[in-house]
Amino acid sequence: MSLQDFLGRLKGVYKSIDLRIAAAKADNAWQNALTVVRFSYKEPKEVENQQEELEGNWGKVKTENFRIEFLARPIDKLSVLCKQLNQGRLEAREINAEFGRSIDLLSLKGRFDNYEQTRRESHSWPCFEALNGEHCRLLDEEQFQAEVKSQTLLDPYTLISELLEVDFASHISLDLIVAAPFYAAIKNVDFGEQRCKIQVKFHKDIKTLAVSAIVRRGDRENTPLRDKARSTIDLEEAEELDEYMRLWTKQHNLLEATPADYLSVNLIQTEPTALDIEKPSFPTQISRLLESKRPEKAPLVAACRRFLTEDELEQYLTKTVKAPSPYKEGKKDASATFELAVAWLLGLCGFNIVWLGQTKHETLKEDKVTRFSIDMLASHQESKSLLLLVGCTIGSPNNKDIDSLKSVHRILQDEVFKDTQVQVKPFVFSAAPDLSDKERDGVKVLDGGDIRGILNYVRQGQIQRALNEYFGHELGFKIGS
Repeated sequence: MSLQDFLGRLKGVYKSIDLRIAAAKADNAWQNALTVVRFSYKEPKEVENQQEELEGNWGKVKTENFRIEFLARPIDKLSVLCKQLNQGRLEAREINAEFGRSIDLLSLKGRFDNYEQTRRESHSWPCFEALNGEHCRLLDEEQFQAEVKSQTLLDPYTLISELLEVDFASHISLDLIVAAPFYAAIKNVDFGEQRCKIQVKFHKDIKTLAVSAIVRRGDRENTPLRDKARSTIDLEEAEELDEYMRLWTKQHNLLEATPADYLSVNLIQTEPTALDIEKPSFPTQISRLLESKRPEKAPLVAACRRFLTEDELEQYLTKTVKAPSPYKEGKKDASATFELAVAWLLGLCGFNIVWLGQTKHETLKEDKVTRFSIDMLASHQESKSLLLLVGCTIGSPNNKDIDSLKSVHRILQDEVFKDTQVQVKPFVFSAAPDLSDKERDGVKVLDGGDIRGILNYVRQGQIQRALNEYFGHELGFKIGS
């Protein structure tokens, strides 16, 4: 599908074009490093405000040889953008970025799915995305990187990724990303007792949307059909969420369905030709298999009992006593300060923390012996299936740091949480910058750069992205959006 074909499906929906250009200078000429073209239903002024807020968080990127520029254009200026790209260039404030080739924007072929190169908005939408071009090698030159880092404190790839809001690195071969969200998505599906309730969030100006629900025997798509239902989405039946967005709700009776059946729901745009927007499925047999494992109601407490009793914890909470520490009273200690800062950071990300470091409870008890020191336990306030084991070091993690976390992980996962849904994940936080080995024997290492990245997401209120990107666990909900 071409961009022109896709835009034709959403006439009247897009109000603006969000342009972001990263350019590098060579031989007194600006070369395009990466340009992102996003179509948006928001007005240009609102897009411009979002751009200014993002630039305010990260700072203006303007060095002698590297620039990142933002433009917000009304959709009726699309022809101007097409003309410039056809000439192999793009004007952006003080620079004229050269592409080195002619680009026919509307003829670009793209993919349409839910997982795009560009990062998702706070509300995820299916997206048409076209990728074009090759990697700009200027970004990899040591002198260029040193100049950018000396003036911005960050490398060019980090700046491009964060300010253009894309996943970009030296191994990604492209210099143009075009993204056009399809502002319609299945928001919720409830399936049970021979009924299914479907909710669809959509832009009021998107036409000819329909939903189908298909029930099959068992948990596979090619099994015999049990029941089906179909509805056309009527704008008049939808709830108004804001000026542009609507929420449509429909309940279907599926009288032939059984508890073991498989449900698939398909959101479709029927004209000009049928286009599958989303197609989630709900294999109930798999759900029952997961439910056969008993849930652990309080994994943080269960793990904490292996380090200290609840009575001892009560003493710390209710009486003015000092935690037993191997350090002399009043002595300043960088390690303790770092541990406390890590605990604060995890708390800001929504984790509940039990701090064990520098107390007599930092070693795990096994019968009459104690061994394997760790610094803290953490579980997320919205998930009962994830427990973090956290070690902290101001230097590069040594073998003892890694081995201790591995041993505690083995005991908790194989003994305390055996036959439960709880996943135990070991992490080391290090103040050392730019560590090359980020995973050692199943223990993930987060260095100073990673900690900075988490903190930047926290500043921007993008906690979910911090959780997914750095802790590798999709919690299935939105925080701070």
